[in-house]
Amino acid sequence: MSLPATEKWFSLSARRNRKSFILALVILNGILLAVGAGIGFFGAPSRVAVVIFWFFFVPYFICSYFLTAQRLRDFGLTGWLALLWVVIGVLDDGVRAFATLAFALVLCSIPGTQGYNRYGPDPLERYSDNE
Repeated sequence: MSLPATEKWFSLSARRNRKSFILALVILNGILLAVGAGIGFFGAPSRVAVVIFWFFFVPYFICSYFLTAQRLRDFGLTGWLALLWVVIGVLDDGVRAFATLAFALVLCSIPGTQGYNRYGPDPLERYSDNE
């Protein structure tokens, strides 16, 4: 058992393992997709659609930063490296696509530090006691 995917999205002290990170991102992206689909389905006027979209996009952006920072802490790296998403966002389209894929693959495939690291206990060990 790991850190539940729906918990501690805005925490700066948590470590998040791969499974929890991927599930949290699926939920978060699903919410943003549902908002976009709702705006399109109901045919909101363009100004209203922009306001609604930004109302959901700002928390989405902040939350995805925190989730990435939690995942990086599981590697034993600083959460400040999550700001790489901002740098990647201003690159040219082809380079941005490659860098996004590479960074996402690293976050989703490399296992975290086993046991305690300087950012706290292993999320897999801490939640395995609750079974």
